[in-house]
Amino acid sequence: MVGERFFIFGSDAFTVLNRGEAVLEAHQSQEIEVISSEATKVAEVVAELKRVHEALRTPSLFSEEKFVWYRGVSYLSDSVILKSEAVLEWIEVVQQTLETVPTGFLLTAGACDRRQKVVKWFLEHSRSELCEAPKALDCERLLLKKVGKEQKKITPEAVALFLRRTGDETAVIDNELEKLLLYVGDRREIESEDVRAVVVDFQNSDFFETIDSFFQDDAERFQEEIRRYFLYQEEGRPLLMALQNRVRVLVQLAYLCEHDHVTRINNATLEQLAARYPQAASESVFTQNPWYLSKLLPIAQQHSVKEWLQFQRQLLWAIVDLSTYYREQITVFETLYCRLTHAISA
Repeated sequence: MVGERFFIFGSDAFTVLNRGEAVLEAHQSQEIEVISSEATKVAEVVAELKRVHEALRTPSLFSEEKFVWYRGVSYLSDSVILKSEAVLEWIEVVQQTLETVPTGFLLTAGACDRRQKVVKWFLEHSRSELCEAPKALDCERLLLKKVGKEQKKITPEAVALFLRRTGDETAVIDNELEKLLLYVGDRREIESEDVRAVVVDFQNSDFFETIDSFFQDDAERFQEEIRRYFLYQEEGRPLLMALQNRVRVLVQLAYLCEHDHVTRINNATLEQLAARYPQAASESVFTQNPWYLSKLLPIAQQHSVKEWLQFQRQLLWAIVDLSTYYREQITVFETLYCRLTHAISA
């Protein structure tokens, strides 16, 4: 007799986790082994799959039945990792083992590419469930429940402002609420001012032109863009996060220019480069849109990898400055622009 199999997935990681915990609760009478996935590279994924295989084959020591939870898998939508023969081989080994052992199994994952053969197998051979993002009312209930669990209250105005800023992404709600609770400390009630001071506004962050202005040698245009940004936005942290993401991509492109002599980017060259770096993380440039990368390539070519890394170090200082001088955010970004210019010319 083979064990029960469950496959819960979806883009809303927090909802997936909650559903996984509910399934686990129903199997508390069994010996439970949890394997949390943190893999972003091929070798790490293979190592995790070997652990899962071993857990499935090892009999329970403390009860008649055993249940294995492989939690938080993120690579089932990663075309680079799923092209690896070693990964596909070990996924097949795990699937074959699941068809022969009495051990129960739960796989929880983020967004999945349902066209992939390995994903189709779990859909067809498990009790599968796609977790949709919650509605606004569910988000409010989740927020109030977690605040109440900490024996605190939150004003209706603060609830409305919080959800306006986070949207209905429960992972974002959970992360921002954790920061908010740390910020209020021992105070029993959370107010709107607390939300404004800590919670990032993820819903009103259209700032691509502002980001572009950082990488052009035109201080006047930069000042115009940064002031226009804060004319409509209260919060500078989403801008800083987007800037960090842009520089992360530029560092990688600069490396490819220096070491692989890349002069242009298209679908073909990106696939060739991905094949050279099979251990690349899932958030590498090889998962980005080739058209987007082709637009960034001329900017990346302007500076060396070392210079782009100096950019990154200046961004770390900006994180500290934003926390210290919250009411002077425009000044923080103007200072950052000067630091970036100096770091490159130094």
